[in-house]
Amino acid sequence: MRSGLQPIVIKRILPCSKRQLFDLWSKPELMARWLFSSQQPKALSTVSASFTLGGAFEVVMHLQHGDYRHYGEYQAIQRYSHIAFSWSSHLVQNSLVALDFKELSPNRTLLTLTHSQFPDEAVRAKHTEGWTRCLQNLEPLLAQLTTPAQADSAP
Repeated sequence: MRSGLQPIVIKRILPCSKRQLFDLWSKPELMARWLFSSQQPKALSTVSASFTLGGAFEVVMHLQHGDYRHYGEYQAIQRYSHIAFSWSSHLVQNSLVALDFKELSPNRTLLTLTHSQFPDEAVRAKHTEGWTRCLQNLEPLLAQLTTPAQADSAP
């Protein structure tokens, strides 16, 4: 760790299987629907990813105050249980994000996000806020994905 800073560790229990949650982190078309740090983005994120060990990804968050590019490389993938990748942006270069998925029951999964290697406390604090906001977008998306389409009907 640079600067001796503690990593960010965020834990969330989400109403889904670990496979569903893993898919939200590994499929670009799903990542685009939640991976932005605003509750009112200008547009969905633009995501490209080669989800393989050593593969690259890029996420462009289209926020009200500008577009922000994040990119990195997948460093570890253990299907449905672990993903690790480098994370770079205008704020930080080659930091490390690790995701662990633990299924507590068929429709409850514990996500543990650990982000380390920050240059200073200000950058660490911005990433804590950013990841917290991104993760808040997961539950509403999961609800949309699991709710059957409602047929329009007049009373």
